Amino acid sequence: MDESLTEQIKILNKRIDELEQMLSVFLKPMQDIRSSANSYLRLVSLLLEHGGLTPDVLLPDLQDPIAQEIVRVLTKRSDVNISQITELVRSKRGTASRRIIREKLNNLEQKKIVTKQMVGSRNVYRLSDEVLKKWSQILGFTK
Repeated sequence: MDESLTEQIKILNKRIDELEQMLSVFLKPMQDIRSSANSYLRLVSLLLEHGGLTPDVLLPDLQDPIAQEIVRVLTKRSDVNISQITELVRSKRGTASRRIIREKLNNLEQKKIVTKQMVGSRNVYRLSDEVLKKWSQILGFTK
């Protein structure tokens, strides 16, 4: 009788192990869904509180309105040259000189908010990896 009971316990343990494995396979996608839902809710919260992921949320120390507009432009478009940035800022603010935009971009580059890269014969600008990482953290995509 003891051998029979021992054999039944082994069988039950094996079945429990199999069920735990099946459950873990099932729970992984559920955890991913939960994580995505939390990120989505965080994004909705940002939209409701601030009207979007604005530069003041992303970079609260950045007070200059023109620099904020440049960051806003670069959150929507990447790898744009100074002429394109000037036009996009001008379309939002009404006025923007290329000289001022250049000065602001140099300042943002020194603060490691934007990076400049030579593509062909033109410099193009994008948000720095540090800012993109911070953006991902605010949205809850990375820790």
